[in-house]
Formats: sequence, structure tokens, C-alpha cells
Amino acid sequence: MSATPRATTAPPEPFWQRIPAIILYPIRGAALVTLVMLALLAIFRGIPFIGWLISIAMWLGAYKYAFEILRRSADGDMEPPEVIVTVDSGVVWRFLVMQFVLVALLVLLLFTQSKLLIVGGLALLVFLQPALTMTLAMTGSLSSALSPSTAFSIVARVGWPYLAVVGLLFVIQLSALTAGAWLGHMVPPIVANWLSTVLGFWGLFSAFHLMGYLIYQAHDELGYEPATLQAQATHAPIGAVGGEAVIAEAEPLIREGRMTEAIALLRTEVRTRAVSTEVHELYRRLLQKAGDMQVVQEHARQFLHQLMMEKQDRKALGLLRESLDTDPAFVPLLPEHGARLAEQARLGGQAQLAVDALHALFNARPGDASSAQWGLTAAMILLERFNRPAEAKVLLERARTRTTDEALLQRIDAALSLT
Repeated sequence: MSATPRATTAPPEPFWQRIPAIILYPIRGAALVTLVMLALLAIFRGIPFIGWLISIAMWLGAYKYAFEILRRSADGDMEPPEVIVTVDSGVVWRFLVMQFVLVALLVLLLFTQSKLLIVGGLALLVFLQPALTMTLAMTGSLSSALSPSTAFSIVARVGWPYLAVVGLLFVIQLSALTAGAWLGHMVPPIVANWLSTVLGFWGLFSAFHLMGYLIYQAHDELGYEPATLQAQATHAPIGAVGGEAVIAEAEPLIREGRMTEAIALLRTEVRTRAVSTEVHELYRRLLQKAGDMQVVQEHARQFLHQLMMEKQDRKALGLLRESLDTDPAFVPLLPEHGARLAEQARLGGQAQLAVDALHALFNARPGDASSAQWGLTAAMILLERFNRPAEAKVLLERARTRTTDEALLQRIDAALSLT
């Protein structure tokens, strides 16, 4: 059997090779238009009575656009987004709440009057701030963003590039502040204040572009599937190792309309040996055309298992979504695969997929030691992302009967109080 290498996508260019482009990002295309619009708004902040409203609208608009930059960059789109953005305003409000919580923590540290705690706490907050913001952008969940375990998980998975990003973000913000202070000695105060605000917007857009690019660069480690790579995968050529010969044998049968024979040929290959992803995908398409959904779902479990063993998690997420759309009770062969994909879906911003996968696991395996945790996680997503307290309450009440762990019971009770 001949071997042809599978089509691959070149890894993203490391962010440290794009520093000039990152710094100049705010003066490109639509980002420059947005910067000019915000600069014009900043002029009118001093108008009596309505100036404060203009200031609030200006900063809300700036952060909303910044999150759009982050998400577009995370998806591998390096062009600034258009002025009309698609980011939910709720993400901006959750970000502001997150900042308030962090400031409150810092104030509590000040009350300790311990220099070690104050300096250490401030350093930790500055260090984790990018991870918190990236989590909020990927999941839209405030509780996930404020979870130290999630933040440290991102740091661990990204590795040393995260440290470099923290340093570069510090340089960007410090440069904007220093330039503003320097201008204060060169021009009248009102002009200096305006220029400082504009430079603040510049630093904000560059910083969020950098954080988004880090997600794109480390998308495999973070379990995030950039939209640009999804599009490339859709047009990937057939002909992988272990698939070329049997596909070549099946294609004439398909052209002649001999679907039953083609399915039988591929079924034998799939059941008797390890075959390539392309063979599985062709077999799946033929089964779907034949209309036997029970066989389709049985094969989906086998195919999903292979994808997980080969660490093709992005394809596995797509297959899981299709399978759950066909049958909401679909679960993988191994529950740990389902739980892993649900977590990757949650971190990757696919909240509905995470809920559906966890709900299916919760219903299919009531005796599993992780069942209560699955129910709790699904319920929290329903509460935080979809505002569906009635469904969350049912899940939580059922989850409560499946565990005797005191810590987990306390978390379930705390979640029930929100319903």
C-alpha cells in the first residue's frame, strides 16, 4: 500500500517574530478608523452634564472592539475587524466585573499592611491577568475566568511563551503611560490628557491583539480550534497513509452507484485493520447516504475513539457535535474522552457543545464516579452562559444524589442557591 503524507497546516509564526506588526496593529485598516472615532469622542468628554455618559460609552466601545480584536486574532485572522462588531456586550461587562474583583482583592491585601503579601499579590495578579482575560474571551464565563485553576492551567499548557507575553504586555502598557506622562510636560494639560487617552486605546488594541495571537499560536495546547484552520481542514485533500488504496478501490464502485458494495468494502477495512482518517470519513459519508443512523452512530464511536487516540481533538470535537445533533444521547466509547472533549469545548467557546456532551454523559453513566461533577459543570454553563436556571436546577438536584463528597456537595449547594 502506497504512503502519501497527510496534508498539514504550517504552525503559526511565533509572536516574537511579529512584534512590529503587533505594535502597529492599531493603525491598520478598520482599527485605525475605530481609533480615530474614539479619539473624536474623547474630545467631548468635558461637556457639562453629558460628558460622563460620553466617557462611559467611549470606554465600553473601546473594550468591545478590543475583545473583537482578541477573538479575531485567536481565530487566525490578522486583519483588524470592521467597526461594526459581533462581540456580546455582556463579555465587556463581565470583564469589568472581573477587574472590580481583582481590585477588591488588591484592597484586601493592602489591609494586611504586609509588604510581602502586597507585592506578591500584585505580582500574581499582573501575571495571571492575561490568562484571566483569555479565558473570558474563549469561554465567556466569568466564573471560569476567575478560577485560579483555569488560569494556572493555561499558563502550564502555553509554557514559557506566556511569560514572554506577560513581559511584552507590561512593556506596551508602560510605554503608553510613559508617553502620556512625557506629553504632559510638552503640551497643555487638556491636550496631554486627550493624547494620553488615545495612546491608552493604542496600547489596549495592541495588548488584546497579542493575547489573541497567543491563543492562536498555542491553540493545540489550549484545545481551541481557530476558524481559519477549520476552513483549511474543510478543503484538505484526500490520500493519507493507509487510505489511498482502499479509497481508490471504492471510488469506481461509488461512481457506478454500487453503494452497498462500496460500504461493504470499507466496512471490512474499518473492522479488520487500522485505517486512515480519510477512510473513516468516506465510510461515514456513505453510511449517512444509506440512511442507517444506528450504524452511523456505532461507527462514530469507533471513529471518535481513533481520533482521540491519535490526539486529533479538533476533528473529534466536530464529530461529537454532529453525533449529538443526530442523537442527544450519544456518548463516546470511553467516558474520559467525552469529559476531555467537553472541557476543550468549554475552553474553546463552544459552550452548547460542552453542555450537550456533559448532559449525555450524565444521563448515560449515572454510576460513574465523575457523574456528579459532570452535572455540576453542565449546570454552571447553563447558568452563566445561557441564563437557563430551571434546567440547571434539575441537573444540580440530580447531581446531588450521585455523590457523598462533602466539598462537591457544598459546590452543588452553592450553585443551587443561584437558581
